[in-house]
Amino acid sequence: MFLIYGKRTLKIKKYEDYSVRCNNCKSYSIKYSVYINYYHFFFIPVYPIGLKTVKTQCLNCNDTFNDEKVNHYLSITKTPIYLYIVPLIILSLFIVMMLTNINNQKKKAKYIKDPRVGDVYRIRQEINKETIYHFEKVIRINSDTLRLLNGALQYNNFVPEMNQSDYFVKDVVYILLKSDLQKYQDSGHINFVIRDYKLDSRFRVEK
Repeated sequence: MFLIYGKRTLKIKKYEDYSVRCNNCKSYSIKYSVYINYYHFFFIPVYPIGLKTVKTQCLNCNDTFNDEKVNHYLSITKTPIYLYIVPLIILSLFIVMMLTNINNQKKKAKYIKDPRVGDVYRIRQEINKETIYHFEKVIRINSDTLRLLNGALQYNNFVPEMNQSDYFVKDVVYILLKSDLQKYQDSGHINFVIRDYKLDSRFRVEK
């Protein structure tokens, strides 16, 4: 696969000034063209590079050596925002991920304080210096305890949801104190809380 990338030059603005005198033909008609270099990837702008430059041209004789007011037109010409499209996309994705994480943390804190039957906890554990994930489901809540079922599978890497072949093992029930929920959340043991999920095979209980 061939990747098309490199550096290109873009004319970002053009001005015609009839107050500046041409050094060659003495007429008053100068065109100022402002350029900037930028990196591209598949011809999509990635990031502007270097300083803007100006080329001048007499509209009467085409002479190109008049540099009067060049600095003025450099100063009033802004770099187009679309030349920053890739950094803007990356920044936008980062902001979305950050806001999503904040929202998920708020939800987790809310669900931990008010557990409900059917809540599914994604559990994170360190076993033999390896991070392991599995799922647990709340099946009953008494005054100060929760009864939970364990998921059948353990995952050696982070997973957003249960695998299609995973299920909750009916015969493996254990009790957790409500008072321990906050501690497990703070320690990262409860990595996430899933509530109001769709009742599909990922969350079935083994019969």
